[in-house]
Amino acid sequence: MRQVARMVVDAGARNPDALDQLLQTTQELADRCALDPAADIGLGTPRMPEASSIGVVGDPVAELWRRARHGIDDRYAGTTLVRAAHEELAHEMETVEHLGFAAYFLTVARVADLIRGMGVRVQARGSGVGSVLNYALRTSSVEPIENGLIWERFLSPERQTLPDIDIDVESARRHDIYREVFQVFGADRVSLMSMTNAYRGRGAVRDAGLALGMPEDQVAAIAKQMWRFNARDFRRALEEKPELAELAAQVGESQQLDQLVDLTAKLDRLPRHISVHPCGVILSDTSLLDRTPVQRSGMGLPMSQYDKHDMDPMGLIKLDILGVRMQSAMAYAIEEHRRLTGETIDLDRVPLDDEPTYEMLRTTRTLGVFQLESPGQMELIGKLQPEVFNDLTVEISLFRPGPMQANMPLQYLKARHGEVTPDHMHPRFKPFLAETNGVVVFHEQVMRLFDELTGCGMGKADVFRRHLGKSGDLAEIEAYVRKQAAGRGFPAPVVDRAWKVLSGFGSFGFAKAHGAAFARTTYESAWLKTHHPATFFAGLLTHDPGMWPKDLIVAEARNLGVPVLGLDVQKSALDYRVEELGDGQLAIRLALPELAGSSALERQRIAEHQPFSSLQDFRDRVRPRRRTFEALARVGALDSFIGYDRARRGDLLAHIQGLGRRALPVGPDQLAFDIELPLPDFNRAVTALDLRGRTQTDVELRDLGLAVSHHQMTRFYPLFKELGVTPASNLVNLPGGTEVLVAGVRRATHTPPMRSGKRVVFLSLDDGSGPVSNVVFFHDAQAAIGAPVFRTHYALIRGRTRRTGARGVSVTGEQMWDLLDVAGKVRARQAAEQERERVVVEAEAADNVIQMWRRRA
Repeated sequence: MRQVARMVVDAGARNPDALDQLLQTTQELADRCALDPAADIGLGTPRMPEASSIGVVGDPVAELWRRARHGIDDRYAGTTLVRAAHEELAHEMETVEHLGFAAYFLTVARVADLIRGMGVRVQARGSGVGSVLNYALRTSSVEPIENGLIWERFLSPERQTLPDIDIDVESARRHDIYREVFQVFGADRVSLMSMTNAYRGRGAVRDAGLALGMPEDQVAAIAKQMWRFNARDFRRALEEKPELAELAAQVGESQQLDQLVDLTAKLDRLPRHISVHPCGVILSDTSLLDRTPVQRSGMGLPMSQYDKHDMDPMGLIKLDILGVRMQSAMAYAIEEHRRLTGETIDLDRVPLDDEPTYEMLRTTRTLGVFQLESPGQMELIGKLQPEVFNDLTVEISLFRPGPMQANMPLQYLKARHGEVTPDHMHPRFKPFLAETNGVVVFHEQVMRLFDELTGCGMGKADVFRRHLGKSGDLAEIEAYVRKQAAGRGFPAPVVDRAWKVLSGFGSFGFAKAHGAAFARTTYESAWLKTHHPATFFAGLLTHDPGMWPKDLIVAEARNLGVPVLGLDVQKSALDYRVEELGDGQLAIRLALPELAGSSALERQRIAEHQPFSSLQDFRDRVRPRRRTFEALARVGALDSFIGYDRARRGDLLAHIQGLGRRALPVGPDQLAFDIELPLPDFNRAVTALDLRGRTQTDVELRDLGLAVSHHQMTRFYPLFKELGVTPASNLVNLPGGTEVLVAGVRRATHTPPMRSGKRVVFLSLDDGSGPVSNVVFFHDAQAAIGAPVFRTHYALIRGRTRRTGARGVSVTGEQMWDLLDVAGKVRARQAAEQERERVVVEAEAADNVIQMWRRRA
């Protein structure tokens, strides 16, 4: 409408005679868009797919009742919760019938069944997890009654927004799911949702630099420093952040760079382009295309030009189908286990009280575990020491910006570990505050507080909760709470304390339904890592779901006793595969796509034609480019043709470099001419020359991006011993406050929001001995170190240990050096010492000769 108004003003300025016509046209458009209940399109009125399209014959309400009751009898069979579940279902269905949303729940359940029918993992997330109805329909796999979840957090008559059930699926199959939904429901009922991508820091500086005609490499170097701050704050960041001091000096001397800063700041948050929303699918009846303009998306499916903010006003119901890489990783692990053993793991039936799983979590070795693998999460899980499933829900909910800013984790941990007595404010609050030791963490607890204080009911309580973040509404809510609480027998001091908690809650906290849904996936991934580590790591490496590089995942697998085997053209597949080594030991074989620079067609031909009878057979069938052929030889992927004798890799590489003619294309059913001669036995000097003096680890890091033969830090171990570096695996044995040297390759850097407002830098180092070393640099240390805290790849750090619970430890960093510089200085010192020793020895020898001649004389 703003665009139409602008057109009206512009037209009136240019041609007053056209203004009346344009205003009339605008009025006609407005009339067509009016919320007319009798109109066929009825903008603002939610529309669901017709009953026939979701497999319903007759009344949708009756069908929903039938399916839900059957689902409860099935899912709660053998438990003591059957009666309570049916009572809760009746309560929920009352709301569903009142709002007319029976078709909505049937539609979402139909989509969930459709996804499962494709063999794809599916798990609901969000407030919809708090519904017994969704659990009975198998839309969700989290049981809501025992987890203390509330229906009204998701849906109630008082809620003014449409329901929204989010579904997590395997990210690798998300586009397949979209196409299947279009196929089943029809393109006249389904559309993808769009989103407007706005400029952020790096994109803004790149486009601004392009507009100014700056060299690409210079712009790229600046863009890499646009880290953890908004484009509009570029100039302030130059003034405040010590790591940007060099760039700030350059900006002060260059008019072009100064202009770049201004342009970057002005681009911040402006629209850049439109794209497909990463998860939103719009489902409606056949009137959909009358109510939303669509365009062809990049994946070829129709995409609405409305974004998520337009859904409710337009009466469009969206279903969020979110691609989660961890779901793909777990599905792959389950399939690998089935391929190896013939057994199928049903994660939905895995007991939630497996002690070995919780023991693994308590060690803080949570790399690869969903939601728990960041340095901050590792520290919190070490302090919390989970014992039951609800502990995971609490942990995940505490590690959010709101609770962290409100200092909730510290309050909770002190009460959990007996440092303070849990404060429930009043005995009537204890039933719903006991699980968090008196700390209000969840949205559901806020709702129960409102209900207990005022008797308003959960629906109204959720409305109050939503308005806590609106300062203008607080006075009215407070007056209502105080009046009702007094009438319900609460003393004024208790009301004062309760209101202080509620009014301070604002946007803090987390819906327990969200936390429980995440905790389910967290537990499942932890269970797989504990009981089936080989297949679990194969899934992680294939689908790359976490924050850590593959090289670290390989190191973690090794440290847990799972060998990682190198690339082999006879055995490697397009995905990571698990191989049996004998005696029940399982290993992971590197996947073909890890070879840098290789083409998809080359990799496909390798997988298609395995095994190969000879190097000539391999060359003829795969027809690799020269650089691919040589890279395969360097990393050992062609070792099968030299009897797996690693000492002859240089000979093999020299032989490949000497091949002149091109490979002959060989059909799939045609035999290759196997006439190659034995590889010549070249001099070892040629081998060293061809490998250019690099170690095998260097070659693997360059050609594969990860170290297979050895961890890349093993070359530094003699230096570590000389310097007195403490291995990461030994840190847990040291008391807090111990001065240490730690070193390793940088794996991650984070600057999470802190309650104090001062930036804290978390650095994760991997030295190959075990878990990563988490190093914390506070503000003063950052100022002293400057840019190297963000740029040093191989780091040596001096600091002091910080105990983070019974099993966790981190290091407070005080100083940092580039490990390569230190190694160079140590080598120079050693060379100087050796030179001095040589001079001394030669002097002593000369003196001995002189003395001998003197004695003879």
